[in-house]
Amino acid sequence: MLLAFGLVFELPVVIFFLSKIGLVTVSFLKKNRKYAVLMAFIVGAILTPPDVVSQCMMAVPLIILYEIGIIVAWFARPAKKEENEE
Repeated sequence: MLLAFGLVFELPVVIFFLSKIGLVTVSFLKKNRKYAVLMAFIVGAILTPPDVVSQCMMAVPLIILYEIGIIVAWFARPAKKEENEE
């Protein structure tokens, strides 16, 4: 279970790199927030022993880290090029 918690805490780093290369955007992350909450509880159920407390102990930090990932993606978004540079 310790390894699972360690992997979960890498979520903002993964979102940072995906945003930096342009695979995800802040609007995409905000729009799909409800699916991320659902996936957090599914991942929590799979990675933890079969009890509700452990599942919530995994899902709640995962949801918070997803929200932090949205903020990180906002800072890491690719800069828009000005059209007047040409």
